[in-house]
Amino acid sequence: MEFLSLVWPIAAVVAFSLSAVAVRRWWQLRRNRKADADQAVALTPLAAALGGEVVGAERAAAWSADLRGPLASHVTGFVDKLLQRSKPRYDLALDFRRGPWHVRVAQASMRQQGSRGVIRLQEHRFEVATARIAPMRLTRRQHADFLGRAVAPGYLSGWLAAQPLTVARANAEWLPLRLPPEADHKFAVFANDLAVASRAFNPEALEWLLDQADALPVVVGRFLSLTFEDGIVYTTMRGPIDEQTLLPVVDVIVGALDRMPDVRSRHPAAV
Repeated sequence: MEFLSLVWPIAAVVAFSLSAVAVRRWWQLRRNRKADADQAVALTPLAAALGGEVVGAERAAAWSADLRGPLASHVTGFVDKLLQRSKPRYDLALDFRRGPWHVRVAQASMRQQGSRGVIRLQEHRFEVATARIAPMRLTRRQHADFLGRAVAPGYLSGWLAAQPLTVARANAEWLPLRLPPEADHKFAVFANDLAVASRAFNPEALEWLLDQADALPVVVGRFLSLTFEDGIVYTTMRGPIDEQTLLPVVDVIVGALDRMPDVRSRHPAAV
């Protein structure tokens, strides 16, 4: 009896704690779903104005999801796995056309343990469907760290040279492309086929990117990176879809594509 008198209070505390966790998780999920529903409603007028639509979670996966999963940078390490509280998933997407280009902006989220409880991480990915072209990537060079201090030329060199999935799987070449001095100071380009990349990133396209990238909001323009892979051009940004930056970013991408002679539009059903 004395043993039971000790066990029951402990069991009651454990049961209460588990119930509290379950209720808190239910409330967080409910709150997140409501936020997604509210955001979909808020984005609908913009989608309609662009002749497009907002799609829900059942159809919101990025076209490039098999090439780079949602929130991939947050689920790769051992510590990331320990802190993960839900699987990354796509919650909604905005589909529309910009000129001849088919565009999708897909938003993803996951729950992660933070220092003050469980938090929701979000990102959104801009995608444009194109005819297939040899893999290549343009990435903005970083000349200062997050505190604004100047850094060495090789800063984040591993990030700049990171291979896309299709190149890594094929164990294919992934080579740096030398750009004209002004563009080379701002951007790094790596490609599987340097001749294809050189034609794509011609003076007209580079001049457009140099002018337009600096006109974007600082955080967006500073970390601009465009990956061309398997008939999709994509770039990923932190946080939920921002109506203020959505069209400026899309127009930078499609404006560059308009100036690349080997890159043509394609219907997303063919992606």
